Amino acid sequence: MSSLARMLAILDLFDEGASVWTADAIAERLGYSLPTGYRYVHQLGEAGLLRRDAGGTYMLGPRVIELDHRIRVGDPLLGAAQRVMRALADDSACDVVLGTIYGERIITIHQEHGIESVSPSYGRGRRMPLYRGMLSKAVLATLPRGRLRRLYEANPDEAHASPFAATFAALLAHVKAIRSAGYCVTHGELDPGLCGIGVPLSYPARRLNAALGFIISRQRFANLNENQLAGLLHTAGNAIIEALPPIQATQQKAPAAARKVLDQA
Repeated sequence: MSSLARMLAILDLFDEGASVWTADAIAERLGYSLPTGYRYVHQLGEAGLLRRDAGGTYMLGPRVIELDHRIRVGDPLLGAAQRVMRALADDSACDVVLGTIYGERIITIHQEHGIESVSPSYGRGRRMPLYRGMLSKAVLATLPRGRLRRLYEANPDEAHASPFAATFAALLAHVKAIRSAGYCVTHGELDPGLCGIGVPLSYPARRLNAALGFIISRQRFANLNENQLAGLLHTAGNAIIEALPPIQATQQKAPAAARKVLDQA
């Protein structure tokens, strides 16, 4: 692991259960020497990614908020999706969510509320289970076999704990079934009172692997038609892809070694 990766790993320690850390605790938790831990914390503080508080404790810094704002206004996918999702929520009266994958993480990046205005446990920005929930499963259905294999091998405990990915063969079979059906339905996998239906959203030219879905209460879902819901999602997904800005040609091609690293991301 590079020094940069080791330093950025510190940011992963800050979550709902542990939002404040000392430099000593960070070094101990990640197995860094005290001088290394202190140096990394200092550098993250200088960059605004950490903020020092009373008693030598640290929390996430204001640079994180600034970067979140830049994503909200500058991400082409969010820019293309928000208006379409708002219209879909109004037309369907359902909550609409959009999720994507980066590295080994699947997260919700946007939600538009319908009449129920549900509050799922995994809202915007929270890392989702890889093999539970319609959004994760629909995202996985967009990935090529090689990337699925790397994801599976990098997270064996999480895979083996889920019937969806108990073996790599099981994962491939479930992903194939989602691709064949064109959508994925789950009942209470993340929140007991909620159901989800999601469709894969893929655009290889833009390296886009995402999913668009509805989150609906169990009671209301029982009175709705799955195929009609999936049809609405597919129409909206196509509209999102069509609304993406044109791909800008790069002026300089990256070296072959660099392209290989990026292709594996």
